[in-house]
Amino acid sequence: MEKDSNDGREQRKIEVTTLASGYKLAVPLLLLKGPKPGPRVGISATIHGDETTGVQVVRELWRSVVQSSLSGTIVFMPVANPLSFESLTRNTPLDMLDLNRQFPGARDGWFSEQLAAAIDEHFLNEIDFYIDLHAGGTFPFVDYCYLLNDEGLSRAFLSELLYKPANLYSGTSASVAVTRNIPTIVVELGGGYVEQPKHVQRAVSGVSNILRYIGCLPGAVEKLERQILMHDLKVIRPRAGGLCIPERSLEVGMVLEKGTKLAETISPYNFETLEELRAPFDKNIVVLCRNYITRVNPGDYAFMIGDYSSAEILGNER
Repeated sequence: MEKDSNDGREQRKIEVTTLASGYKLAVPLLLLKGPKPGPRVGISATIHGDETTGVQVVRELWRSVVQSSLSGTIVFMPVANPLSFESLTRNTPLDMLDLNRQFPGARDGWFSEQLAAAIDEHFLNEIDFYIDLHAGGTFPFVDYCYLLNDEGLSRAFLSELLYKPANLYSGTSASVAVTRNIPTIVVELGGGYVEQPKHVQRAVSGVSNILRYIGCLPGAVEKLERQILMHDLKVIRPRAGGLCIPERSLEVGMVLEKGTKLAETISPYNFETLEELRAPFDKNIVVLCRNYITRVNPGDYAFMIGDYSSAEILGNER
């Protein structure tokens, strides 16, 4: 690993491999070291290359966090999957695998497994807290975060919607961190055909509040008086590809009745309706949505809907 130190800021590289083109693939890291002792916090983005909001969040944090006020070290990984970021795809184009299903990886496996193994060894294995930034991707936008192994950590991000899954997806960077008892949060915020600055600022504010919560930054920890904890979340995936035409503009957090029409998929060739997408639960809460006409393929993330009936309301005493 190469490094270049300058007043508490370092740039490092995780050397991964050499591609057939001769290009030496590496994952850059940015380290911000405070003058006082404290935890080592890992912040990753762009594990999925079409979720570029996280890069913007890391950029703002790198520029805005005051190094002299920091206790401990923040390790930023703005682009975890450079090839996926270059092609603006969820999966790695070299082997078409989802990097966030390959952790902890394998040094002699597929390329994505080798990349995961390098990130695991030189990033995940060296941190005390983990913040993993995701977004809705190219077309949809999203706004919620996972509650995994530290409720206070997740609530400190200040999302109104939280999700506690019965089981984490196997092979994610977060699942590896959780098995090692590293306090972990996965953030899902931004993306899609909407202006990103408001999402970026929300994420910067949320991460900064987390850094105060764990003692890396000074100041009072903000709290929301009311947050919704979902236990059941359904991805609405089209069975037919074409143009996805939303029924109306939706907002994340909006409550919908059962069967509410979300969108229809039409053929771009003869304009026939191929499928209608509807809210699945008795009472529904919008988590991810598309508010513009977009292309969809079968199996794409079209909408994500939470079961409002089984959700908990979390409060904070002031």
